[in-house]
This record gives sequence, structure tokens and C-alpha cells, in this order.
Amino acid sequence: MRLYVFHKTVYRYPDQVSNSFNEMRLHPLSNDLQKCESCLISVLPTTCMREYLDLNGNLVQYFEIPEPHLKLLIEARSTVNTVKRVDFDEFPYGTTMDKLRDIEKNFNCRNYLQSSSYVEITPTVWKEAVDVRGNSNDVFQTAYQIMEFIYLNYEYSNSTTTVDTLSSSIIKKRKGVCQDFAHVAIAMCRSLGIPARYVSGYFFDHTRNRSMRGSEASHAWIEVLINGHGWYGLDPTNNRVVDETYIILGSGRDYRDVAPITGTYFGRLPTSMDVDVSVKKLGN
Repeated sequence: MRLYVFHKTVYRYPDQVSNSFNEMRLHPLSNDLQKCESCLISVLPTTCMREYLDLNGNLVQYFEIPEPHLKLLIEARSTVNTVKRVDFDEFPYGTTMDKLRDIEKNFNCRNYLQSSSYVEITPTVWKEAVDVRGNSNDVFQTAYQIMEFIYLNYEYSNSTTTVDTLSSSIIKKRKGVCQDFAHVAIAMCRSLGIPARYVSGYFFDHTRNRSMRGSEASHAWIEVLINGHGWYGLDPTNNRVVDETYIILGSGRDYRDVAPITGTYFGRLPTSMDVDVSVKKLGN
């Protein structure tokens, strides 16, 4: 599937700010699941951009604007080719929970088995995860049940959380947005020994009435590692196994590792921050 993404962010300040330094994770990855054909990122005031790969393999652009300014505009235009993901009969069932002991020995998985900035592994989350797991002894089935549980029992609600809200707080409130649901799902999976990571990106809402939650915005979901099969994406916000309608920007331990835009500057807080995202299908 060939998809086009437009992502626009505008910051407006009450007074002039200066010495603005920003990092952006807005460039889609190219991997076995997708190929980024093109990505154009523009910034006003005009400045020079540089890039690097972070420790999670995400492409990061960064820039500095030393001169005073009242507004910061960032636009990203990307075209991505995604490949067809697995069908229902190809889901990685059959890996039992006791096989997770083998994964624990993998050094590269340790970051995805522990607490992180926004994901807290506590007795409370462990107990809830055990209850959700029930009698399941299958890794993928257990992760799927966690996704389904969050979708059915948590309320999708804007303006009830912030980007700094912890997973333990969401478990108490039972409401939030895609970022929050991803953090809760990760906490539950990790508490059971299932490696889970946070994924940032977009998805194309193929429904006629745009009924999927979180469409026309940046989106977040999780990936779980199934021993012998690799990483599989699960979207607790929409109760879906991730397919070719999803575009990956990056992955990490939680939101802090893959926030689309982060930065610092000298000046007062913005009077507004407006974000506009659209995802369109191109041809066949």
C-alpha cells in the first residue's frame, strides 16, 4: 500500500524566544515492513538540519535557531510503501510462556522487560496482567488478550492526560489516548515477561466514516517479541493487529524515546501548539 503523510506542527509564543534547539523523529523508517520513498521536512524560521541514528535505530533530525522568533513551523511530507502483513492464519501462535526464559537471556531485550520513564511495573499492574492472561499459556494469545482488554475496558478520552502521564495513573483512571493505552499494554506485557516496545507512527483509516480511534493524528501502538517469530504490532486503541495501513516512525522503551518533536528554548511558554496530520492512500 502506498501512503502519503502530511504532518504540520505550529508553535506560537507570546514574546520572542531564542536559542531554540529541537529534535524530530518524523522520518518514516525503511525496513522489512515498509520503504520510505521520500521525506521532506521543512522548518521556519529557516535553518540548517542535521541527522543521526539514535540507540534504537530511529532516524533523528535536529536543528538550532539562535535568533529571536515568535513562531516555529515544522512540516513533514512523506511517501511510504508498506507491505502486506500476516493474515489471521499466520499469527504466531504456538510459543508457550515458558519459552520467555530464553528471551530473558538476550541482552538486547532487557530494556523491553523493565520499567522505563512512563512504564511502571508494579504489583498492581502485575496482578491485572495475570487476571487478563487467565488460562492462556501462549505468548501471542496473552498479548492479544491484553490488547483486547484495554480496548474494551478503557475509555478513549482526549484532554484527560498529558504526555507525562505514567502507566500506573492510566490504570487507575481507565481513560486516555493511544499513547496511554500503549504504555499500559507495555506495562502488562513486561510484567509477565513478554518483551514489549512502544511504536510511534500513523495509520490510514480505511473505514468509510473514519471510525477508527486516533485517526488524522500521530498514533502509538506496541510491538511484542515472539520467540522465533520476531516483533508483532498490536494496537490497543483500535483492537487490531498492525497491518499495512500503519506507518512506523520509530520505536523505543516508551514515548520519551520516540516523541515526534522535543526541544528547548529560552523564553515563555507557547500560547498555542497546533498539530495537523493527514494520511492518504495513493493509487493502488
